[in-house]
Amino acid sequence: MANRMTPPAEGQEKDVLLVLDKQQGKVSAVKGIDKEGNLQTVPPTHGGEFMQVDKNSDVFSNFIFNFYRKYQDTSGLELFSVKASEAERDAKAIEENHRNPTPEGDKRAEMLRVPKPDFHEFKQGYRFDPAKIDWENLKKVGITADTLKNTKDFDRVMRGYKSRNTYTVSGTVGGFYLKPTDVKLSFYQAKDGTVVPKLHGVQQDEKLLQRPFHEHGFTKQEQGNLQGTGNLGGIAEIKDPKSGEQIPVFVSRDRYTHELEYMRADKWKCPDTICNVQVSPEQKAAFEAGQAVKMENLQFRDGTKRSAYLQVSAVERGLEFLPRAAVQFLQQGQQPAEQQVAGLKDGKGVEFNGHVQPGAQGKSHDKVQPKDVTPAAENRTQVAVNSGGKTNEATKQGKEPLKQGQDKPTPKQKEKQEKAQDKSLKADKPKKSRGMKM
Repeated sequence: MANRMTPPAEGQEKDVLLVLDKQQGKVSAVKGIDKEGNLQTVPPTHGGEFMQVDKNSDVFSNFIFNFYRKYQDTSGLELFSVKASEAERDAKAIEENHRNPTPEGDKRAEMLRVPKPDFHEFKQGYRFDPAKIDWENLKKVGITADTLKNTKDFDRVMRGYKSRNTYTVSGTVGGFYLKPTDVKLSFYQAKDGTVVPKLHGVQQDEKLLQRPFHEHGFTKQEQGNLQGTGNLGGIAEIKDPKSGEQIPVFVSRDRYTHELEYMRADKWKCPDTICNVQVSPEQKAAFEAGQAVKMENLQFRDGTKRSAYLQVSAVERGLEFLPRAAVQFLQQGQQPAEQQVAGLKDGKGVEFNGHVQPGAQGKSHDKVQPKDVTPAAENRTQVAVNSGGKTNEATKQGKEPLKQGQDKPTPKQKEKQEKAQDKSLKADKPKKSRGMKM
């Protein structure tokens, strides 16, 4: 049975496809396609059963794409898109111009001709065939091919990347209602060869980084890097989901959806130049180790030269320019280390270690005072008790100064405290009256 569309409503006239058989010099109207994908045609007479389409729709684009892919040799055929009400007149004009070409006739035919899709880009760069995507089903949630083209995401997702932009989707899919939500889009190829869309929503799991990622546990520093820059900052060893082997990977976190993604580090090759600037061996080694690298005097398309931080991103499947927030995170981590001091004495004369506070940075060691220093973590309780007279539950009964690094009484000190406490309680207890002797 032919695949054809119902006539459009009044005021919504659509187009009819005409096909010129150059060998026969005959123009026919496209009625539809059969189950095998073969073209069905009818005479272009008024009132005929034509396949009518909106030439700006995905249905039209898919039909043209499939037509030219099926009929590899189309040198003997030409397609034209004309208004339904003008199909018979235009068909006669195209036939007549084919037999007796004129400049005016050629110009008119060129305006109506449907151009052949450019398959070169698909063969060279696309990972997915746009014709194998169910655009009508995807349209139900609010995304079309035109949507992706308008946001310049079409080429990107066809090449296998996740969209840079987010899209608000909603609607009923597979019997389920999808409430309005913002997502990113990507595609993957199923085992049966079909190209399936994947919607990436925002991950709200706050403990995601605390859980093993393919059996790799993130350190505190790695968690901070993923949150601060979006990239791990090193190479992780994970278990390959397919082979079960340990493989080296770059790990990145999508800055919007918070999804974690990985890319094999042993398969990635650093480019020799970036924005017309040669990458040094040291910079290559840093990139391949997952580190961020600052490149100087990069030449951009607008003719300017600027410096920028770059890093391998598993989300981008290669090098990316780090955004401002990520650069600020890196620069904070690259500030000079705080000035360390040791051997200072607290209020009880016990030594402690610490680091000089920002306002006193640069002072020579002999001029640094205890008030200029923030005690190290292991000395904080000691200094608080010995210098500030502060106590907690463990130290409130102690009378001896805490030793260096001590945060609670020793067993011997605790025993003395308990004896002193018992003695104090006995002293405070009122004596039992024996009454008055008569």
